[in-house]
Amino acid sequence: MSITDKAAVVEFSAFMANSGKSKRVSVEARDFYSLSYRYSGKVLIKTADATLVSKDSSITFMPKNIEYETEILKDTQMAVVHFRLNRDIDFRNPSVLEVNDEEVNILFEKLIKSFKVDAVIDFSSMAIFYELLARLELLGEFRGGNYVPKKIQLAREYMLESFTDPFFSVGTLARRLGVSSSYLRREFSSVYKKSPVVFLRDVRISHAKNLLQSEYLTIEEIAHQSGFSSSSYFIQVFRKCLGTSPDRYRQKL
Repeated sequence: MSITDKAAVVEFSAFMANSGKSKRVSVEARDFYSLSYRYSGKVLIKTADATLVSKDSSITFMPKNIEYETEILKDTQMAVVHFRLNRDIDFRNPSVLEVNDEEVNILFEKLIKSFKVDAVIDFSSMAIFYELLARLELLGEFRGGNYVPKKIQLAREYMLESFTDPFFSVGTLARRLGVSSSYLRREFSSVYKKSPVVFLRDVRISHAKNLLQSEYLTIEEIAHQSGFSSSSYFIQVFRKCLGTSPDRYRQKL
């Protein structure tokens, strides 16, 4: 995936919401994502696949295009962000993450105060929102309604930071994290739906595809800069993944 293929926020709104205790109501599917920080209260969220409870100091993520029911169990106050992306992301289930991070609270407050409904361009608010998303990525990812173990988050981060090193391997990664290779394979595969070995390979191939857009780098240089131990091994892996050689792939760009 090239950098231009990655999801980016193209539209968002931020506001405060206060609601009193109420019975369960149905919410129709919406064409935007929702992220909220609950300052107080307690809310039950029920979908076809899961039942979640959002309480004080918790963040709730709702994907787009999902119908659900909600019941306010205790009067609630929350900061809400509705946003759209330039491409869909692989989040199909609502998630609740309990946080104990004052910085998250501050960022939500800054976003609410900064957001201007009538602004044609609002880089200030957008910058705060991206900072908030980056902060949440460090705390834990919303996937399938589960909190991703910190060491599995770190595994992904380390691979993205170190993939250009041809000596970096999943075994090296497990030792760095202080976990067994079997634990790393099992938990990483459960969260990201691919093994650490395949993830690392895919990151290297994706980086190589970007470099192939340059006419000034040789295949050997691209192999080295993408973390492959040799150009022959790079060509072998590239052909296995894409069904063509790096040279032919470059010619078609």
